[in-house]
Amino acid sequence: MIRCYFHINNGQLSSLSCPGVGFFAAYSGNRGKHRNNPDSIAISKRGPLPPGKYYIVARSRGGWKTRLNDFYKSLESGSDRKLWFALFREDDRIDDTSLVGDVERGAFRLHPAGHNGNSDGCISIVSLSDYMILWRALVKSPPVMITAQLKAFGTIQVY
Repeated sequence: MIRCYFHINNGQLSSLSCPGVGFFAAYSGNRGKHRNNPDSIAISKRGPLPPGKYYIVARSRGGWKTRLNDFYKSLESGSDRKLWFALFREDDRIDDTSLVGDVERGAFRLHPAGHNGNSDGCISIVSLSDYMILWRALVKSPPVMITAQLKAFGTIQVY
């Protein structure tokens, strides 16, 4: 299993460090005051993802409506959603949502950056070619069962 580390450093860029795979320029949170800002972790759809351990899992493709929506959003954003992974935080339920105080956050993803530069709390890797290095390593890594229903390709420790 690939283990990665991401630091919410209050800068416009941080590094996603995946020993044995590489170091990748990345960010979490929307451009401006929320990007990589630890004070913004409780701001839904704008701030970075909260600290913790995240499992890198396959993103559900959904039904035909979801796939059609993903197709159009991929064109609009410039980031192909078929390449995205979901990030499930290790908390009381390992799933697609997490509480930060009283605020429910969720739908965290690992993906290549799109043209608008926003991440909505995902971890976005700046370079598509860098992302593809990590993507190939993850899909070649044998998945590990985390629960009876959930397989992970790796983890990201966010601090």
